[in-house]
Amino acid sequence: MILKLIRYATLILIMLNVPGWVLEKISPVYSSLLSYLSYGLMLLYFIIAKKWSINLWLIFLGALYFGISSLSGQLYMPNTVLYIITVIKYFVVIIGGYAILQDTSKDEFFFCLLLGASTVFLQIFIFFSLTDGGRYSGFYLNPNGLGFVCMMGYGLTYGLDKKWRIIGQVAFTIVGFLTFSRTFILVWFLMNIISLKLSIKNIRLLAIGIGLFLGLLTYNSFLPQSNARLEAMSKIFEGKSTNTSNLEQDGRTNTWSYFYPALMTKPIFGNGYGAFGGGGVAGNVGAHNSYLKIMGEAGIFTIFLFFTMFFDLLLKSLRVFLEQPHLLLMTTALCLFLLTNHNFFDASYVLFFTMWLQNEAKMATTKSLLIEKDVNKDKSHNPSYVNY
Repeated sequence: MILKLIRYATLILIMLNVPGWVLEKISPVYSSLLSYLSYGLMLLYFIIAKKWSINLWLIFLGALYFGISSLSGQLYMPNTVLYIITVIKYFVVIIGGYAILQDTSKDEFFFCLLLGASTVFLQIFIFFSLTDGGRYSGFYLNPNGLGFVCMMGYGLTYGLDKKWRIIGQVAFTIVGFLTFSRTFILVWFLMNIISLKLSIKNIRLLAIGIGLFLGLLTYNSFLPQSNARLEAMSKIFEGKSTNTSNLEQDGRTNTWSYFYPALMTKPIFGNGYGAFGGGGVAGNVGAHNSYLKIMGEAGIFTIFLFFTMFFDLLLKSLRVFLEQPHLLLMTTALCLFLLTNHNFFDASYVLFFTMWLQNEAKMATTKSLLIEKDVNKDKSHNPSYVNY
């Protein structure tokens, strides 16, 4: 019972971004207390549960990234103490957090994500505050963060029973559209296309989602605050305008281009920790791309390990796609999200998603291999065995 309470409390604190929301809306003092509470709970769970297995991928990746980036070139960091705290927090998450996630089921993870997505309604009806041009973000403060949670939740629904799958798909689609995140829309569409491999009937989900989105375009005047992107899409849909400037504003490819010169200058060992974040080689602009940031700060060896880790995850997810389709859908969504976000090492909920997927994929592939081994054994012992 104690372990379950610790696990649920930690999941809520991390996956709902509670300390970050409290920092922005209430008090930095309470935020710090909640933040350190979450790290303390992770370590406590690791000790009490005696989950001594560790995530070697992220251990080696963290050692390589923080090690190389701290030694190569100029350090773009506020101070050494803050850097050390960041490193400690990372390793606490991937050791203590991994212990928690190994005991977290699909259903528990789903309800946690559904609760996180539901915070958008608290923002709309209770803590009404929009700071990003009419885009909604819930407790995640950034609309793209909420969009990420919704795309991961949507992918997870393909691993649930029918009732919760339908409820989740409708809920995550509606909330995801309210973020007006271009990444969410593209990934949502891609996941629906991939799901057709499971059943052609899934085309109904695509049709329902498109219908919901068109309804949002048509009745956007009922929202508490207008959104420039939504208004632009509405006018294009109604044939009143062909101007796409609002849709193209703050394009990621344009942001990435600011970092290419520094990337080419030091491709082997990178430009140093923080170089591709805000306040680095491109001024206050961050890279908004984890792959670009990792290579730009810690060089080609670190990005090679990063790619290898996700390639391994994709292969395992692909192997069990027909039995566990949610793994491939969520992994694809995560890989694409990292193209638009550079906070892989210091966003605990992104690390939680990564570790949960790694553990689930490992267990699913192990089970698949055991079943395959048993089938082959039956064939060898029974020459008349026929696989119907």
